[in-house]
Amino acid sequence: MRKDKFLKDFEHDPYSESRKLQEGTFCKECGAVYVKGRWTWPFEELEGKTPSICPACRRIRDDYPAGEIVISGTYFLDHREEILNIVYNVLEQEKERSPLKRVIKVEEGKGFMRMSFTDDHLVRRIGEALYRAHKGTLELQYAEGDKFLRIQWKRDK
Repeated sequence: MRKDKFLKDFEHDPYSESRKLQEGTFCKECGAVYVKGRWTWPFEELEGKTPSICPACRRIRDDYPAGEIVISGTYFLDHREEILNIVYNVLEQEKERSPLKRVIKVEEGKGFMRMSFTDDHLVRRIGEALYRAHKGTLELQYAEGDKFLRIQWKRDK
């Protein structure tokens, strides 16, 4: 029996760039620019550049998140503002570094909040920041064969 068989990629991300884009390509929705193989915020004028749509804007348009976090528990209800400050501080720090890390949707229900994001690493960073600051329970679930992370953070007291 041969041991050098072909193995499928474990992770599939339909929003990753399948080809290198032309240098200076810009997202016509958010203004991000493709420079040196990655999307960044623009530092120059966009005149004469090639328009496109970045992966984050495509995810937002299609409502196809790379991850989500569900925050719940009685502690969340009592400390909602503090918890949301942590979430939005991490979001701002990450968004400054990369335009591909953004929030897609925020849903609130009785005793919980669900937030979906364009980047799975951003979701993990938010979950870990909440756990460091407020403890509670943190559950991470990666979707098999797809680039998606679901985090549940809960604390009751």
